[in-house]
Amino acid sequence: MDFPELAARTRRFSHGAPRAVSVADDGSRVVFLRSAGPEDPADALWLLDVSTGEERLVADPAALIGAGADAGALAPGERTLRERLRLSASGIGSYALDATGRVAVFPLAGRLFRADLVHGDVVEVTAVGPVLDPRPDPTGHRLAYVTDAAEGVRRGQLRVVEADGTDNLLAGEDSGVTWGLAEHIAAEEFDRFRGYWWAPDGRSVLAARVDDSRLPHWHLHDPADPGSPPTTVAYPRAGGPNAEVSLHLLDLDGGWVDVHWAGRPIRT
Repeated sequence: MDFPELAARTRRFSHGAPRAVSVADDGSRVVFLRSAGPEDPADALWLLDVSTGEERLVADPAALIGAGADAGALAPGERTLRERLRLSASGIGSYALDATGRVAVFPLAGRLFRADLVHGDVVEVTAVGPVLDPRPDPTGHRLAYVTDAAEGVRRGQLRVVEADGTDNLLAGEDSGVTWGLAEHIAAEEFDRFRGYWWAPDGRSVLAARVDDSRLPHWHLHDPADPGSPPTTVAYPRAGGPNAEVSLHLLDLDGGWVDVHWAGRPIRT
């Protein structure tokens, strides 16, 4: 009887083990996520200095969110992404680096954080609504993110934060259309979990536009929380229509180029 209980407390012996490991281009730093121990479910952001062999805690989710707050609170889109990734840990679920591995950004409880991996500073970046899939540009000066659904905030707006903190809407439309997110089939069937990519110079973004307005909508209840309202999902059931997906190159100055292949727009 000890084994099932121990396996449950340690989430199948995964807590405390490094995951999501990244190595800086110059090989000087290794960045990873890890909780404090075998029974701690909250992953934090860590850094290993290769020259000295020393590990340094970069971002502790409990310290960033504050005492009494729920560091495991998830926006609906973040919860869905973690379910698709079969990720059971709380805390920091993912992060993204710039090209040199000097800057890391990550979402936490729907909020946006930026970490300077050289100096160790971690700051919260003001964002419009709950944050999904934040990513710095390759130069580390700007960062982009997608908004999740919240009161007064439409899901699927692709936004860019400049170095001075100015938050600009890069792409966003009415309900039924999202920008910068992977559609259901791409995520569930093809393991593509992102929907936008920075250009190497950080001056433009390649983004997917997803129109799922013609899909049937299912209303899903959480059996673990019967009192919560149902979640509405646009679901492409077998034999029915799929979301219409197109690819576009978005310039930060407002330019827009549709991506074509063999003379025709890329659509799925």
